[in-house]
Amino acid sequence: MSLPLLKVIGHKLANPVINQIDAQSIWAACLVAFFTSARMGELLAASEASFDPSSTLKWGDVKFRPDGSALLLINIAKSGQAEFLDVFPFPGQGCCPMAALSRQKSLQAKAGLLSLESPVFRMRDGTNLTLNTLNRQLKVLLVGLIDQSRDAISCHSFRAGVASTLNRFPHLASSEDIKGWGRWDSECYTRYARLNIEKKRAIFQKIAQALSVPSPPPSS
Repeated sequence: MSLPLLKVIGHKLANPVINQIDAQSIWAACLVAFFTSARMGELLAASEASFDPSSTLKWGDVKFRPDGSALLLINIAKSGQAEFLDVFPFPGQGCCPMAALSRQKSLQAKAGLLSLESPVFRMRDGTNLTLNTLNRQLKVLLVGLIDQSRDAISCHSFRAGVASTLNRFPHLASSEDIKGWGRWDSECYTRYARLNIEKKRAIFQKIAQALSVPSPPPSS
């Protein structure tokens, strides 16, 4: 997953034929997963009709900070313990995860779907956005744009997006920054967890700088 491809998904979801609440849930999930390098399974419910409150991101797990950022509690991550994800604004590109998360909260409230114990990502009919649903939607949104048989885009694709971008700019971010942001190594996560909010914000500034550099055109 890349920033240009995210923009394509956002453009497709802006189609008035797609229900606004459904589109916003998909869009917010994509942006949050991409910018936090989250495992999509840490955010979404496993079933449309029910969810495990210990393994699904709920509104009670989201803390909006006064500085415009947010802290997400992942109750049970792959590590088997609680972890935290920081969400920072990414203005000027039409792909701000904080703007998407804030609008998600507003639309869910207007639809009567918002409560502290409810999943963050729900559809207009009250069902939960799941991995299977999102994978199906991604195929529909990207049909004709990529060769799905060769370059399949799925929920798993979002986790490595930031790391892949930062790898192109080794002068901006160290391997420790990348590993820490994505929680790829338990030892590295231990160090990352001790970082204060300003250090985390500094890492995100490197991410934002890397993402703002235009991608080179594909070679012929």
